[in-house]
Parts: sequence; structure tokens; C-alpha cells
Amino acid sequence: MSKAPKRPKGGKRSPFYWWRRFRSHKSLPYNRGLIDKIRNGDFEYPVLFEQAEWELEWMEQDQKKFLKEYKGRDPKSDRLYHDIEKRYRKRYNLLREDGDKVERDRLTRLTEALAKKFSIHKDTIIEWMETFNGTTEQLYEHCAKHKNMNANTVKFLDKQLQKR
Repeated sequence: MSKAPKRPKGGKRSPFYWWRRFRSHKSLPYNRGLIDKIRNGDFEYPVLFEQAEWELEWMEQDQKKFLKEYKGRDPKSDRLYHDIEKRYRKRYNLLREDGDKVERDRLTRLTEALAKKFSIHKDTIIEWMETFNGTTEQLYEHCAKHKNMNANTVKFLDKQLQKR
């Protein structure tokens, strides 16, 4: 887990995704090759989970600042103290929820793409994914080897098809 970066200022945000402070990953168009999408990170673990953890770190910072500046008897029973947590927890929960959706979608798309590309049953690919201990590109190469294909040749042919 990396240390949280400096919190971004307000900026221009979509009213539909107000809880996201950072830009989303830009996936390649559907007509690009599978290996290009893998190299672009279209199927990688979403950073939304890490951003959700940053929200909790920023919440702690704001709460400590509130406690330091508080002029009363019991700062932790103050409504404003609890509002800080409520605000950050809402953002945290929405980021985690989005992360779950994105991860599920990426795994489904990767499974379907590999199954279509190499004519391997989806269940077999899912089994491999559960125990595979490498990168997504190495999984791609594993699927090629399973079908007795040279992974470099498959990648080269993908590039040639892209040029057309």
C-alpha cells in the first residue's frame, strides 16, 4: 500500500461520478488487438481500491486537524467531527463499489477475449486465472502455448491485422 498522494483540489468533476477525485483509466477501442489492450492495462486491477484507502488516510488527517483546532470540551462527540467521517466514508464506499464493478467487468472481458482468441473454453481460462502467478501478458502467452502456438507469432499477426 502506497502512501496517499496530496489530495487534489476541487477541479472539474462529473456530477455522475462526484466521488472520484482522479481520472479513470482510458481503455482502447474495441477494434484494437487483445495484446494491445493487455499492454495498455485494460484488464489490470483497478486503482479505485487504492484511491478508496487514500480517502481513509485523508479522513484521519482532517480529523486530527479538527481535534487540534477544536475549542470545546469533547471534540469526538461533536457533530462536525462525525460529519468528517461520514463524508469520507461515503466516498470510500462508492469507490470500493465502483472498483468491484470495474474488476468484475475487466475479468469477464479478459476471459471472453482469451476464449475467443484461442478457442479455449471460458471455464478452463477461469481455472487458470485462479492459480496463475504471472502478468496478464504471460497468461496470454500461456493460452497460446496451450494451443501449440508461438506467442510471438500470434502477437505479430495481431499487429498485422491492426494495420489493415
